[in-house]
Amino acid sequence: MSYPTEPPTPPHAQPPTSPPPPAPSPIVSPQLPLIRWGLGDVLIGLAIWLFGGVLGSIVLIATGDVADASLTELSLGALTVSLVCGWPGFLGWPIVATYWKGQRSLRLDFGLDVRPIDCAWGLLGGVVALGLSAFGGILWALLSGDPSPSNTEFLPTRPSVITAMVIFFLVAICTPIVEELFFRGLFLRAVGRRWNLTVGVIISSLVFGLFHAQGETWGQAAFIVGVTATYGAVFALLVIRANGRLGPSIVAHMCVNAVGVLGALYL
Repeated sequence: MSYPTEPPTPPHAQPPTSPPPPAPSPIVSPQLPLIRWGLGDVLIGLAIWLFGGVLGSIVLIATGDVADASLTELSLGALTVSLVCGWPGFLGWPIVATYWKGQRSLRLDFGLDVRPIDCAWGLLGGVVALGLSAFGGILWALLSGDPSPSNTEFLPTRPSVITAMVIFFLVAICTPIVEELFFRGLFLRAVGRRWNLTVGVIISSLVFGLFHAQGETWGQAAFIVGVTATYGAVFALLVIRANGRLGPSIVAHMCVNAVGVLGALYL
């Protein structure tokens, strides 16, 4: 007994094919077996940052560097400790996460990569962020009658050349790299993979603002949080536009910090 068979396909005929699926976003890609980092690593990094800040404060108090000094009279060593004490969480833990739970590459896992085109987009993003900050400062001055608050009041005024160079290097060069690696590298991606990029931008930007909160009143603190969260949103959008690459956000962050540092030191 024989079974009916399908007629042979003519040589010129091709079987119908379905269109290929859309490529996933580099920031919110399907979870690969090698990638196990996520929101837990964000919380660990934040906890290490907090512990480092407390430990740095204890060291400064124990050595007497802050006992009798105002914020603008801290020694260079005290300023350095206060600036880098949180880096083990924001820099160290992403390194641990990529080697322990990821692809052992800060570029592949968190987009730590800078290309020449990133400088142009980063400068544009920095100008936009500073423009939004200036607009907020004008509104604050009109509504309150006082100058807008700043989170750079801990920096000394007209310091020595060496002190100014060290502060500029730490705040305007190193800090943007460290904070972008954590907030737009690990944080944005972890939230984006768990929910979506919109939620990632909102949450990572708000937390970024909260970690820069300063001020003598709740109103001043809220203003600084709002301005810094706006910076974070601009930086996050630059990363998304660059398909997950941190280069544009790092450059924009450097521009914002450089203007803030130079203004605090010499204006």
